Amino acid sequence: MSKRLLPLLLIPLAALLVAAASPKPAASGDKDRTLAEIRDFEGRFNKTYESNDVKAFLDFFTDDMTQVWQEGRMDMPEYRIFWPGEIDKGRRVLEVRTADMAIHTGPSNDSAVASYRIFVKEKLVDGSISESWNQETDVIHKINGKWKIVHMHYSDAPSTKDASAAAAPKPGA
Repeated sequence: MSKRLLPLLLIPLAALLVAAASPKPAASGDKDRTLAEIRDFEGRFNKTYESNDVKAFLDFFTDDMTQVWQEGRMDMPEYRIFWPGEIDKGRRVLEVRTADMAIHTGPSNDSAVASYRIFVKEKLVDGSISESWNQETDVIHKINGKWKIVHMHYSDAPSTKDASAAAAPKPGA
């Protein structure tokens, strides 16, 4: 074989190998399954939050999870101290409702972003009751076959009448 011909044959072969190794977009049935898994995950996550089961709740997060609140950023090592401390002092989540969930999946269906409004009623450490609508966005990755939150953004929802009405749960939601 000619030395000139060999490079011409190797280029298409290399392109085929790269294409074969590249991640493929998942089939539409896979996307539907991923969306159902994320809806189920978010439902279990928020029910566990409402149950005040600290250990089960913290298991929904990766060890290196980050989160941003209106007060600033808190990483998982800090949150593992903060949230159990609040529960130990008497803080209790009394009710959780979600509305207007939007889910976006990654092309290989092993990552997703779930964004929604969340109503939380809780008894604070001082005994007072707090009720508020918030906005939450969870960045979720499938790691070793399990969905985990790697980042969460949680902030107050707008306090206008229009925003409150839009955030009200719809029948069956």
